[in-house]
Amino acid sequence: MVITVTLNPAMDKTLTIDNFTLGKVNRVTKIRYDIGGKGINVSKVLRNFGIDSNCTGFLGGILKDTFEKELQSNNIKNDFIEVSQNTRTNTKIVDNQNKIYTDVNEAGPIITEFELNSLIEKFKSICSEKDIVVLSGGVSPNVPKNIYGTLTKIAKEKGAFVILDAEGELLREGIKEKPDIIKPNDHEFENLLSKRFDSENDMIYEAKKLIDYGLDKVLISLGEKGAIFVTNGEVIYGKGLKVPVKSTVGAGDSMVAALIYSMINGYNNEETLKFAIATGGVTVSLEGTQACSLEDVKKLIKNVDIEIRR
Repeated sequence: MVITVTLNPAMDKTLTIDNFTLGKVNRVTKIRYDIGGKGINVSKVLRNFGIDSNCTGFLGGILKDTFEKELQSNNIKNDFIEVSQNTRTNTKIVDNQNKIYTDVNEAGPIITEFELNSLIEKFKSICSEKDIVVLSGGVSPNVPKNIYGTLTKIAKEKGAFVILDAEGELLREGIKEKPDIIKPNDHEFENLLSKRFDSENDMIYEAKKLIDYGLDKVLISLGEKGAIFVTNGEVIYGKGLKVPVKSTVGAGDSMVAALIYSMINGYNNEETLKFAIATGGVTVSLEGTQACSLEDVKKLIKNVDIEIRR
């Protein structure tokens, strides 16, 4: 089973505003709502890829039923811990005229100690050997920064495979328990190591050190420039795709879903990177946080160019 953990879900409210201007009255030309949060986004893509998953995390308030009904209608199993405060709403402003995309993200609800412990116990009960666990996204302000380390340790002790997609202290603390794969973007990777990289080779050098530390693979997304996939003994670079961009939200989550699909289907590293880049490319061409289709991804794979590096 694939388990996705979303500790701070959000209703993604996407506003399309041409020539969005600060300090002025702006007219919305289009609006859409999507249930989101990085783990949930992964599950949505997996469902379109024909792979079942179980979503867990925190949900609360007036949006709880909306999330659960939407997941159920898409045949996505879910087992969330109910919290006393409201699940947040994140607002995405899309200015197609100027090609500017602005995110306004709420902090999220306060999680009580009882709610946090309930989540940990829930995770212990649903996680088992050979599961693929996705730990991704931010957390509410008072959730401990080592939470992904705690969950990684539990999953590894159970014999599960762990993919970690987080940033800052969440990523830094999570790595201490040696997840199997991490998927930062280039800025998150720089923040992780507290340094600026002058070249991709510098990033590759640091990623190799993480492999030596005990991680299995490191996938670094580079936005429109593509991605770098570092494994034990192999480094692969994939060029970015030129696609019309409608929303940048969820591209990284789609790449995580692509990693899982590739694992389940026995793809080699080159095939995996091609599939991940194509999946991200399709996602940014969709409005809001819609999940991409497998058919569209397979059409785009042939346009992905990769090169082997050492």
